[in-house]
Amino acid sequence: MFKKDIDLIRTLHARYGLQGPLLDAGGLIAPSIADYDISMAKALALDLDLDGHKWSIKVPHPVQNDRYVRIERPWTFIDPAYVIANPEYGDPYIEQLPEKYADTFNTVIMVSVFEHVENPYKVSDALYKIVKKGGYLINSAPFLFPYHPSPEDNFRYSPAALRRIHESSGFTWVEGDFHINLSAKEGIGDTNPQNYGAPQGIMACYAVCRKD
Repeated sequence: MFKKDIDLIRTLHARYGLQGPLLDAGGLIAPSIADYDISMAKALALDLDLDGHKWSIKVPHPVQNDRYVRIERPWTFIDPAYVIANPEYGDPYIEQLPEKYADTFNTVIMVSVFEHVENPYKVSDALYKIVKKGGYLINSAPFLFPYHPSPEDNFRYSPAALRRIHESSGFTWVEGDFHINLSAKEGIGDTNPQNYGAPQGIMACYAVCRKD
């Protein structure tokens, strides 16, 4: 999850008046939050002259892992008693949630989960079934991000892809766009051990959908 996801959802909460009951689909009790401003603030800025061409770049700092912080239950500003459903805690997979939670939630949030699912269309269908009429789905997913299996890493998404998938399930598209677009020149380094510190670009997008 990215810090900008939390910032985004606070903005959407103010815009749409998101309400409980809320489900965090595939979420964690204390997720690790990536704050890329920390990495960019530490980067070494270089202005180069290469064959008469000016080039500005930021070199990633050798320490990158300090950008991660843990925040317990980040969506309590919407619903203090919100539900987390994650197979890691013994909960059903998202595709099975309608058996327990049909037409239950006014808000479903899914952040940095959609890239790990086996079939995004089936997951979207299940999410539609657990949202109450008039309720909202908020889905944030990466478009450009290093491989990170948990346990699998299967997909990347554009806003158009999210719209196509969720509309196919019956959702009404409300809005969506890229909310993170950070160049590899900004001084962010990869944290995967085999490529640690290499310049890394980050892009992620979101979808807001309603069940009418």
